[in-house]
Amino acid sequence: MANVPVEPRVAAQTQRDRPRLLRYAPGVLALALFLALALGRGVLGAAAVPVQGALALALLGSILAHPQVVARVRVTRTAVALVGILALALGLRVLGLRFGLPYFEHPDEWAVADEALRMLRTGDYTPFSYTYPTLYVYMQVGVATFHFLWGAGAGLYRTPADIDPVRFYVWARALTALLGTGAVALTFLVGRSLYGRTAGLLAAALIAVMPAVAGDAHYVTTDTPAMFFTLLAFLAIVRLGVAPEHDGGRETLRSTLALAFVAGFGVGIATATKWNAGALVIALLAAIVLAAYRRMSDARRSTFNLQPSTFNPQPSTLNLQPSTFNLQPSTLNLLLAALAGLLLGFTLGVPFWLRDLPRILTDLAGIIRHYRFDGHPGAESDQPALFYWWALTREGMLLAWACLGGVALAFLRRKSADILVLAVVVPAVLQLTGVKVVFFRNAMPLLPFLCILAAALVVAIVDWWTTAKRDTAVQSERREAPAPVAFVRRLTGNRTALLLAVAALLMAEPLAQAIHDETLRSRPTTRILAGEWLEARTTDGERVWLEDNTLILSPRLRAIGGEPAIRHELAWYREQGIRFVVVHLDRDTGVAALNAFGEPAARFLRSGERHGPELAIFDTGAPDAAIEPRTPSGATLGAGAVVLDGYRHPGRVQAGTTLSLALFWRATRPLPLDYTVYVHLVDAAGNKVAQRDVPPLEGRRPTSAWQPGDLVRDDQDLFVPETVAPGTYRLLAGMYDAATMTPINDAGPIDLGVVTVTR
Repeated sequence: MANVPVEPRVAAQTQRDRPRLLRYAPGVLALALFLALALGRGVLGAAAVPVQGALALALLGSILAHPQVVARVRVTRTAVALVGILALALGLRVLGLRFGLPYFEHPDEWAVADEALRMLRTGDYTPFSYTYPTLYVYMQVGVATFHFLWGAGAGLYRTPADIDPVRFYVWARALTALLGTGAVALTFLVGRSLYGRTAGLLAAALIAVMPAVAGDAHYVTTDTPAMFFTLLAFLAIVRLGVAPEHDGGRETLRSTLALAFVAGFGVGIATATKWNAGALVIALLAAIVLAAYRRMSDARRSTFNLQPSTFNPQPSTLNLQPSTFNLQPSTLNLLLAALAGLLLGFTLGVPFWLRDLPRILTDLAGIIRHYRFDGHPGAESDQPALFYWWALTREGMLLAWACLGGVALAFLRRKSADILVLAVVVPAVLQLTGVKVVFFRNAMPLLPFLCILAAALVVAIVDWWTTAKRDTAVQSERREAPAPVAFVRRLTGNRTALLLAVAALLMAEPLAQAIHDETLRSRPTTRILAGEWLEARTTDGERVWLEDNTLILSPRLRAIGGEPAIRHELAWYREQGIRFVVVHLDRDTGVAALNAFGEPAARFLRSGERHGPELAIFDTGAPDAAIEPRTPSGATLGAGAVVLDGYRHPGRVQAGTTLSLALFWRATRPLPLDYTVYVHLVDAAGNKVAQRDVPPLEGRRPTSAWQPGDLVRDDQDLFVPETVAPGTYRLLAGMYDAATMTPINDAGPIDLGVVTVTR
């Protein structure tokens, strides 16, 4: 050893120590992670989460690198390709999960997410409606439960009523994204079972990058879950109808019946996710027929012992010993097993279906009537087949034609695998094209099967081409060819190279569109930008006029309106102290507002760069409270801590409408409590005929936050009931402590003058 150089000795020692380090690394890292979790933020501070995350990743890596794991895990090119496809699919489905929040850009998310929150908060698990089956709602109840427990641990929630919908929606969407990624894996399994490993990988890659499929996985809706459970059920259907079975006597009988039960269970679960998944029953029946036919053929071959190479029609060749009979399940037994599984699966997803059968039928009739007869404005077509073809070409022109070619090949070839896939595709297409209401998201469960057929077509063409090229190459081997020509021949005859090239061509357009869509989802929407613009330019308690379905304001601002802004002129907004008016430009009233109000202070447009409605914010030019016209008062409250600088009202109001009233408070010194403002309309005898008791600025700017010198405009509009008789009344105002009902007016109620009530 003395003659061995130092560097080789060190290398040899390192080589010997490496297995030992890999063996002990998981335990050391697990201990470190345990300590980091135990110490938490109390000791590690802001570094707690990054340290815990780094240790968790290191622990996972050490487990994967452990010698025993490495020895048992066989890494193949298929596994590597599938992992890459799933990673791409997951990335396209999770990066934009916060898309649009706190606004809900998808119109149907509330039907699942809000229903799940209602069930968790009330404990009432009877659905409000059966427009959608209940399985995915119940799954989201589970998500909401875990989210609540997480929030309770983080100090955010005390009861389920405290759950923040925005935070919950991120969790709820994450489940959809995971199911969408799982659907990609199931597409591979189904494609591999039907058409081979290569077709399975290609089909998974195609469905992973389809823009509509990736986009739908961002929402709390039933379409992506229906796709997942449809594929899961179909995987069992494939095993029942296509997968070869070995004779095993009694064991084969049990396994076939078990497969029929599992396939039926899957169909029931899929139907409990979305009603149109019930069309899977047709594929299930086709699989049962194929299974029964195959078992009958196996039984005949087993009974008569027919070997093609030794066939002899003499009676002596018959072997009718009881041991040679293989009892096969009849078609009726398979149907009963499938029916039992279907009922069990559907009942688990829709547990109240029998009790609520009249409601379910009524809601289903409503859906049918809506799709076939009533229609849906903005989502109707007299040629639904052409709409869905157009929508499919938007996913990728080459991909659309490959799907169509795959369907044609399946019709022409009619293998058992083709028959099963067509048993899904044909009913789904007829279902979509048989109604006037068209939504491409309804095609989500169909798209994986189209991708599988497209992949089968590509593999068939490439195999035919490479076989033909191989035969041609054998015939031309005797002739010398220039090196470039020989290289091109080898390349065009290489199956792997051709498959990769075709896959790249098919995936290029949809992948580019999916990445573009995900980029848009990751950007702030027009609503978010408009909200941020307003937040930076408004004060606490300020009123903002919002047209319907425009913005959600922070609690410090007061939203009013809810109707088109052109109902009033700019002068009216200035008089009401409303400085900003938010208008929805996607409506006809938005164009009218631009014509009436002139150039807005800000526009928020999509311009192909972000999502959301196009909005405009107008600055009405409302004056500062210090210079607004008003009737001087000078009345004091709280021993002079607050002065009513003045007030303004029209002095006339119609019974059954609202009297516009603005109070201008000036603080002279800090106030210790949050007080409530009262406004009374009294008759000559001092009887109250109308009143209002609301904190200043509806609590957005409490009196305890007022600073000396603050001038606050406080709109205390008073509703006058229809029962108030016409006449002259006096308007009184003041403040009091709501906890003790003690007024703080220094000289009694403040007289705000006379108001005339008319009819």
